Amino acid sequence: MTHTALASTLRRLAVPAFSLFVAACSAPVPKDDVVSWLRANAVATHGRDAFRGLDPIFARSRVVGLGEATHGQHESFETKRELTLHLVRHDGYRLIAFEAGATRAAVCEEYLSGRSDDLEAALSGLGMLFRIDENAVLLEELRKWNDATSPAERVHLVGVDPSDVRGSSKRLATLLESVSPELEASATSLATEFQDAVAKLPSGDRTDYERVNVAAIGLAGRVDALCAARKDVPAEAALRATELRWGVAAAGSDGGRDHAMAEMLLASLASFGPQTRAVLWAHNGHVLHAPLRYMESAELSTGGHLAAALGPDYYAFGFLFGSGGFQALERTDAGSYGYRRHELGAPPPNSLEAPFVEAARGDCVVDLRAGPKSGAIGAWLDSGHGQRWFGGLVEAEQLADASGDASQLLPTFPRADFDGLIFLERTTPASPRDRTRILGSS
Repeated sequence: MTHTALASTLRRLAVPAFSLFVAACSAPVPKDDVVSWLRANAVATHGRDAFRGLDPIFARSRVVGLGEATHGQHESFETKRELTLHLVRHDGYRLIAFEAGATRAAVCEEYLSGRSDDLEAALSGLGMLFRIDENAVLLEELRKWNDATSPAERVHLVGVDPSDVRGSSKRLATLLESVSPELEASATSLATEFQDAVAKLPSGDRTDYERVNVAAIGLAGRVDALCAARKDVPAEAALRATELRWGVAAAGSDGGRDHAMAEMLLASLASFGPQTRAVLWAHNGHVLHAPLRYMESAELSTGGHLAAALGPDYYAFGFLFGSGGFQALERTDAGSYGYRRHELGAPPPNSLEAPFVEAARGDCVVDLRAGPKSGAIGAWLDSGHGQRWFGGLVEAEQLADASGDASQLLPTFPRADFDGLIFLERTTPASPRDRTRILGSS
């Protein structure tokens, strides 16, 4: 991905404050009631059988979304890995869908399948944000599972972010060059036309973009037809054409990327078969059911589209944390990106995290679907509460807001946004594979 494309992606990952909904929707619920309810219902996330109590939920679900409050916390990635392995070992989940470039993440599948032994190459397919020790352990554990099981029970990993149009068009052209020079040329030219069209969008000129979008849809249809008619067409071509089609669509609106990621995941589910179950790794802002409030958009998140398609078969976990460290990317004066580490103290009063801290259950998970529909707890679950979460880039004012007034934080409506919450009492920054790119603490 070019620096320009990376910067564009990171800007969309940055989470601004959006306090209007908190001020308008927070309900005065007695704090002691919420704390008591959490003490009675939250379950520790550590231990051999930590997630066993949730197996009935997992058995009924088709996709489990695992969020994260930041893209850079060790404990978040560790918890997600442990839960993912539980879903693989005990609940038959066989597809890991990652918030990573779809074409680039193909090298992860090469590693998991045993066709490659290059772990570093596999990690590079997840992108710089996720090229960390914690994900190296995840890939190694999934590889061990695959090495020890039958082909039918092996786990697969796919990227669901189709935003790298240049990369997907280049790969598609390579797959088509020996079977259809005409479609190969169309795939190649589409990327250039897309870049030119997107450059006009900020000025409000959508004419060329809409033309390219129609062309991408048409190209995907022609590739599908070719794959159905000829056995010599690589099977991957249909997936890359789908990626290209949704990569173009992703640029069309604030919620385009989320819609595209949902469609990529649904396409992967369809390709692996009707019995396949998936785990989605993405930020809280993507896995939740709600519209994209952090972008001040009424368009649905990835999780919202999945819930619309799958109904209750989609179960989303939101992550929150009490205090501690995390890392995010920061652009240096030289124009490259490094890892900037941040530290936060206790969450502000009246935040979503505050009653979890007071409940003193440590790292824990609570099933919101089982929560009361009325009364004080029902009101708390249905109200908006400021929550601390950050994207790929973090601005100084976000950190200042996160330490003080909960009304300045992005609102989370627990039951509307998520099906379950996972609370991490204290966090530390994730561990980049290239530690020379750590810029220091702030």
